[in-house]
Amino acid sequence: MYIHGVINADLIYQLTPHIIQLQNKNRDPITIYIDSRGGDLSSAQSLWKLLTCPTLDCQPACRIITVVTTRAASAAADLLSSGDYAIALPHTTVLYHGSRTSRDIPLTVEMTSALSYQLRITNDTYANELVRKMESRLMFRFLFSKNQFMDIRNNATENLTDSECFLSVISENLSEGAKKLFETARERQGRYAELLAIAKKAKKYKNVAKREASRIKAIVDYEVKSNKKNKSWTFQGDGLNRLNDDFFLLSEHLASSENDRISQLCTQWGIFAISPEEKTEIDNAPEASRNSLLVKKVRPTLEPIWSFFVALCHALQEGEHDLTAKDAFWLGLVDEVMGDSELKCMRVIAEFAPDPPSSAPVQTS
Repeated sequence: MYIHGVINADLIYQLTPHIIQLQNKNRDPITIYIDSRGGDLSSAQSLWKLLTCPTLDCQPACRIITVVTTRAASAAADLLSSGDYAIALPHTTVLYHGSRTSRDIPLTVEMTSALSYQLRITNDTYANELVRKMESRLMFRFLFSKNQFMDIRNNATENLTDSECFLSVISENLSEGAKKLFETARERQGRYAELLAIAKKAKKYKNVAKREASRIKAIVDYEVKSNKKNKSWTFQGDGLNRLNDDFFLLSEHLASSENDRISQLCTQWGIFAISPEEKTEIDNAPEASRNSLLVKKVRPTLEPIWSFFVALCHALQEGEHDLTAKDAFWLGLVDEVMGDSELKCMRVIAEFAPDPPSSAPVQTS
């Protein structure tokens, strides 16, 4: 299937019969070739729901392969990254930005406030969805980058963890524009750590509103303490905006981390991230405790990586981010850059078959 031009209701109307035909033909993957500058977010969401819906006889949805052929921007970029397997041709570009809206009527303060809130919620919701879509890609990148960690440590002036080495690998392979996005995500990740330390001082309540109020008070106390030397600082100035941003930053990170997705990732991928000695220790442990022991050993490594990608997905929703195919690969937005043998991808590993043994007779002198 080919998606060209603007993604809107007319395009959905044109593609619907073709999508239904492909779905009813068999359960093979559907490949979508994309060359689009984006379009309407609701139309893109409708298209994705149509592509991933089960058949009338309750057959599971077809797997979706997405391929950007020239450019995927805005909603088209979201569609690209949503694929079960996403591919970029080497010369392509991908543009990400947050949700947008336009109004033909004059805006009031009340309407502007409501729109701002709606856009923030939409951006946060999509960022959290994008994290789920990128998880397997980033874990695969991490595992296949480990052979570079020794060289990175040898050239470093301080001891680096595996997660720090991995982020160094990513940064080294990005274009200048993508490095700015990377640094924004790193700053956001650092802010997560500060806010989590603040949140630990807040009282724990079962009531959601009380729990949020306790976190807000902890942030207020922190901001007042941090700015006590700045005589011109007030909440009426920039303080209230910072308080609002910090509250949502903390909420977005806690919403991602408290669902215990980290433990699931450790269980799924951790066996590939441990040393042979650690694997032997886990194998010798009682079967009922092996998963918890694996999570305990791997979580300190995988959690900072996962935290960075949460920050990255949210950073993608702010500003304009024009990325190359290679940028998209290293940031986990696509699985493969077609034809680039240096960028290890899951498809090549899965399809690998050793050469058959030679049938030629052995010649002896």
